Amino acid sequence: MTIDEFIAKVSMRPLPQNSIAKYRAMARELAEGALEKLWFTTVDINSDIFKDRIKPFLESRYSNFDYNNDFPLLIAYQYLERNDKQRNYIITKEAFDLLAEAGAYSIFISYKRSESSAFALLVRNELKAAGLSPFVDMQLQPGQHWHAELEKNIKSSDYFIILLGNKTLESTITIQQIQWALDAKIAIIPIWHNGFAYKSGDWSKIPLEVDTALRDTHTIRVIEENPLTYDTALRELLNRFGISS
Repeated sequence: MTIDEFIAKVSMRPLPQNSIAKYRAMARELAEGALEKLWFTTVDINSDIFKDRIKPFLESRYSNFDYNNDFPLLIAYQYLERNDKQRNYIITKEAFDLLAEAGAYSIFISYKRSESSAFALLVRNELKAAGLSPFVDMQLQPGQHWHAELEKNIKSSDYFIILLGNKTLESTITIQQIQWALDAKIAIIPIWHNGFAYKSGDWSKIPLEVDTALRDTHTIRVIEENPLTYDTALRELLNRFGISS
């Protein structure tokens, strides 16, 4: 694998906004690059490999990356060790162990009940089986103020999956949920199914920010309504979280 292929592969994964989860993702990808033999398990910040590969990758992947600030935090989380004699860093076993884990990401699944309930359950079950933490609104407890509880769950999530069918965007609460996710700067993963394809001109009442997100965000598509294409979409979804199946 070339460095460009690695960057393209990794860039398909949305980044969590939670700081701890973000550093876990950074450590995982440092270990993954070493496993792909793009760099060594020992990171020498004065080497050409660091200057030409690791540093540009981390700067493009993680906004405001600065190894003077971020590497000490990776050490604090035990994903790097500092070798003071050699003035370099070692990617630890804890970082490589992340490659075998799905990651403790919190994921909100948004859907229209009359159109995507079965698909939402399928997505939830696949994510749970992979060790992730998905949430759908059918998990709300009786007596809870559902509107406030939905907003709280969305804004505390790392990722927001929106299942889009032909009538999903007729729901004002669905539009509100997308807006909450955008306000909280949560990574959004749209999945089109039931023959849906988003076109801005078809939804004139959608706020501009929501329209831009749905138009420009990379989308997973269920091309045809059959088990194989749904399975393919689910495999792509898991790949977004670095999970191969």
